[in-house]
Amino acid sequence: MLSLARNPDNPQFTDEELRAVVAAARDYGFSVAVHAHGAEGMKRAVRAGVDSIEHGTRLDDEVVRLMLEHGTYLVATLSAGRYTGEKAKLPGWLPEVVRPKAAALAAVGAQGFARAYKAGVKIAFGTDCGVSPHGDNAKEFVYMVEAGMPPMKAIQAATLEAARLLKADADIGSLEKGKLADLVAVRRDPLADVSALQEVAFVVKGGLVAKRPDASR
Repeated sequence: MLSLARNPDNPQFTDEELRAVVAAARDYGFSVAVHAHGAEGMKRAVRAGVDSIEHGTRLDDEVVRLMLEHGTYLVATLSAGRYTGEKAKLPGWLPEVVRPKAAALAAVGAQGFARAYKAGVKIAFGTDCGVSPHGDNAKEFVYMVEAGMPPMKAIQAATLEAARLLKADADIGSLEKGKLADLVAVRRDPLADVSALQEVAFVVKGGLVAKRPDASR
């Protein structure tokens, strides 16, 4: 999508290559996450058995059907689309061949996310931060809710569903006896306004307090 090419849809791996990647990963007990914007690349990846599609910007109804059939996760990274879309408005920030693609990225990505969520595709939280600045990651919650996901589902995408995708849900992802005590607290109700998650006041990591509110507050 941000490469020096006009076409963001061309697949870059053959079916045979993708099957070989997945087979090798399974031999080592690894998961396979695929960066894909174009529909054909997603279809090939899902059919090959990958665990997740990162971005999934231009997914179509067939991609959604295949993801449901194979249980593939979508990690939509709406933050990246929002950020690059804004930067595409600035002359010189992106190469001219890239600007039209980037300008359309936010709207197209949100539409694809909404289609996938409504259809029941499994969704895990991700931002692609590094494209957008680190520290703004929690804006992704707002973008997910704006695209039609309820706040609680967005929170679960970042906790329980993300842990399931990473095959780490025996230890993290929910507050249960025997799991690591990883949690955050915010000052406002995120179910009423999910942007509250951008203002983390208290953090416990592995049962140890990593951040606490100022005594004055």
